Amino acid sequence: ESVLEDVLRIKSHPLVPSNIPVYGYIYDCRSGRLIEVPAATEAGKAS
Repeated sequence: ESVLEDVLRIKSHPLVPSNIPVYGYIYDCRSGRLIEVPAATEAGKAS
C-alpha cells in the first residue's frame, strides 16, 4: 500500500511528465531481490 501511495505521489507531481512511467518495487534485504508491486506499476503507467 505504501509503494502504491508513493507511485501516485510521484505521478501527480507537476514536474513529472505524464508520459513517464513510474514503477513500484519492494527491496528484499535478505535475498537482495526487487519484488514488483503490480498495483503500483499499473497505477504508474505512462498516459
